[in-house]
Order: sequence, then C-alpha cells, then structure tokens
Amino acid sequence: MPTTRVTGRGQKSPVDEEFLKQLYQGGELLAQGRVDEARQLLERVHQLQPRNEKGRNLLGLAYFKLGLFDRAAEIYEALVRDNPVDATLRVNLGLVYLKTNALQRAMREFEAATDLQPDHQKAHNYLGLALAQAGEYGRAREHFLQAGSDVMAEKMAKAIAGEKFPQPARTSFTPRAPAPAARPASAPSEGQWGAQFGLDESPSAAGPAASDGSDDELRFADDEGPGAMTETPPDAAAGEGGQEAEGRPGADGAALAERSSSEPADEPLPQSLEDATPELPSKVSAFRPGTQVPVLTELASAVALAGANPLQTLRVGTHSFSAYVEGELLTRLEGLVAFSGQLQFQPEMKRYRGRPTEEFFGEGDAQLVRATGTGVLFVESPPSRCFLAVDLGDEGAYVREECVFAFEEAVAFDNGRVPSDVAPDLELVHLRGHGRVVLSLTGALRSVAVAAQRPVTVPLSHLVGWQGKVEPRVVLLPGESLPEESEPPRRVAVELSGEGFALISLPVR
Repeated sequence: MPTTRVTGRGQKSPVDEEFLKQLYQGGELLAQGRVDEARQLLERVHQLQPRNEKGRNLLGLAYFKLGLFDRAAEIYEALVRDNPVDATLRVNLGLVYLKTNALQRAMREFEAATDLQPDHQKAHNYLGLALAQAGEYGRAREHFLQAGSDVMAEKMAKAIAGEKFPQPARTSFTPRAPAPAARPASAPSEGQWGAQFGLDESPSAAGPAASDGSDDELRFADDEGPGAMTETPPDAAAGEGGQEAEGRPGADGAALAERSSSEPADEPLPQSLEDATPELPSKVSAFRPGTQVPVLTELASAVALAGANPLQTLRVGTHSFSAYVEGELLTRLEGLVAFSGQLQFQPEMKRYRGRPTEEFFGEGDAQLVRATGTGVLFVESPPSRCFLAVDLGDEGAYVREECVFAFEEAVAFDNGRVPSDVAPDLELVHLRGHGRVVLSLTGALRSVAVAAQRPVTVPLSHLVGWQGKVEPRVVLLPGESLPEESEPPRRVAVELSGEGFALISLPVR
C-alpha cells in the first residue's frame, strides 16, 4: 500500500488530504446506503491511490451492492493476486463468483482458502454449500463436518442415503440503487477444451434473480488488512453521547482506521448460499507504521508460501505455482523464488518426431529444464503474465512455445514451427498424453470455434495455440503491407482453418 507522502515537517500533501477526505466520505455514504454516490467518490479514491487496499475493498463493496458483480470481481481478483496466501480474500472472491453463478470458480477459491487455512470454518461451510448445490453430497458432508455444521452434515448424510434433499438455490441479489449495467461477460464456447479451461463458467449477463439481499452485503473492516471486509454499522459513526469519533478528513491514517475496528459478533454458519456473507480475517497480514509490530516467528508462519505436497503435486495460483517433484518435471526457472529438497536441473533439448535435437528448448532464464529428484519448486510470474494449469485429457494441442511453462513427465512433446514470409516463423510445441501442463499467459484464456468454411484469424499477440484438426497460416492484419528489408515486421496474425478451437489469451488490464 502506498505510504502517506509528507511535505515540510510531517504535513501531508494536498493529494493525501484529498485521498483521506474522499475515502472517509465514501465509507460514510456506504454506511448510509447512498451507494451510487459512494461509488463515485471511491472511484476517485482509486484513481488517487490505485494500490490502496482499503480503497479497493470499499470500491469492491460499492460495486457489489450495486449489483456490478463483474467489476467487483475485478477488484477482488486483483486483491487476491496481490495477497495470494490470504485465505479470507479467497473466500470473499468465491462469494462474489457465487453472485454471478460461476459455481466452479467459487468452489476453486473456497478450496484454495481451505488449503491455505485448514481451520477456516466459513470456507469449509461455503465450500460445502457449493458442493451440495452441485449434487456432490459426500464431499459436501466432509466439509460441513470440518466447519462444525452438524445440521448440514446430517442433511448430506440423508441425501447420500437416498432421501430427497432440495439443492440450495443459486444466489440472488437486488441492487440497492440504480446503476449502469455491468459489462456483459463473454459467451462460453463449446467443446472439450472450452470446458477444460473453465469457459463454461462465464457469469450470466442477465444476472441472478432478485431477492431482498439482506444477507448479501460484503462487509469491510477498517483494520487495514488486505482481506479485511466488514461493514461499519450506521451508528458506529458516533461515539458516546452521539459525538462523532475522531478521524475526520485530514486526520492521521491510523485514526481513520480506528473508527470502526470492533470485531463482529459471532454468527451461526449459514445453511444456504442465500445467506453467504464475507468473513473478517482472523489475522492482519500486513502492518503499518504506528501499529503493533508482529513477532517475526508468527509473521513467518502467517505469510508462508502455499507449497505442493505428495497429495497435491501441483498448486497453481494466478501469478504463482508450486510443484512437488518426485521423479521428473519439465519446467522453466524464470521467476524461481525457491526450491526445497534435493533437486537437480538439466537443460532440455527440443524434440522433433520424438527425437532430441541439438537445439536448447528456450534461452537464458526462460530455458526449459528437466528437474529430477525429490523436492518442491516455488515460482512467481511477472505482473504482465499469469499461470493456468490444464489437463490434456485424451486430445493434444498445439501451443506457442513461449506459452508453455511446465508439464509433467507423462506429457510427450514435439517442437515445430509455422513458416512465414511476413514475420519470423511461429515457434510451436505439440503437447499430447495424459498429464498436466502449466501455461504462461498474458491474461484470461478464451476459445473461438474453428469450423469448415469458417476460418478464424487471431492477432499473434493474442494467440495461445489451437486444438483439433486445424491448419495455420501466418498473415498480415488488415491494412498492413509487406515491410521493406530495413523495416521491422508488421503486425501479423494467424489464420486457422479446419475443425477445432483457437485458444486466445486476453491481455491483463
């Protein structure tokens, strides 16, 4: 989070004064139910300090209350990227996904939260509710038991025994104030790879059905923690005798944070996704000047990287992944954070028709290596890229070489290229076999169907690869012309014809 800038002898700059004033007013308007007015102020706050966690949380809350779940998801996804080991942020993002009926995405976030914090009762409970909605009563019962929700565990036991159990209804929400419609989500593509990459989980553009929304409010905590989300009660703005508490605009940032830092009362675990509400984090994963300094040993355990293990050999987040190696794993070491155990690394050579060539697979830090031995790898991606793990299933795929980051030994590969007269040849990797692959992308993965007599042309900057019986051809984008020998390559694209899917990565915004 950006720290307060000072001018002269400890005085805040006008920019910081404006930021604190609008942040305070935005929180007040939210507490008063004047949500659209709060949104306008908080968007200005976000412009002044885009990395401020409190401002982002409040803006996400405003979007959520207005029913702009797509925008709320962007805010919370960014918070999760910045704090990938915060279990509560994972839970909160999962609840936002539930509002868009992206059930599988929500379950993944709840599962990640339970991995990060096994004793997080609400994460287990929400995961149980989501699994029950999906009809997976056995798994749901296990998580209800871990959540301490005996009533729901008993319902799952009856459902397993064959007794009729009404699946929890999908979540619904009524916006508090008129607002412009959220931008429509991309329509899902059909086909095997579309399902494997989660393309069938796009939020409904129409939005969920209406309800009173009384239990659907995200709550924000003023403890400045990255995952802090609890709403200040309307009467919390006044102290004893109705006098306003300290922390007016221009006051010290710590005073602003102290306005409503009380813990919420314990609530029973919800028995329906209709009652889902975000969770106040049990620990603050960051500290600010002037607050109590954490004990190093406690801080170290609280911010531990999520590591893979023999039962979960691959753990992939948006901008990080860890892999448990027992035998061999092919991976790049670009972004390596650490590795534990006894591992050796040998540069991998490109293959052609199953035989090694004399050319290295990648160069420098981006070179692919074969990791052997027993240990755990921790890798972080640069901000401009993200990771995605996929299972190849029964069909292979052609993927651009730069998009292949790691894959299991069971995956067979061959290198190749698509010759081009208008740009450098397109370097490819053909991946096949039953195994998992970690892709390095510039953003969200999408697909476009390629059908007979309907070729698809994708700008090279967006292309990840393709699957199916597809013929590629490198072409110039419309309006471009062939470059002279001394000129750089023009903007190019790849035309795909045949039957299959074009795999596309939408750049990170």
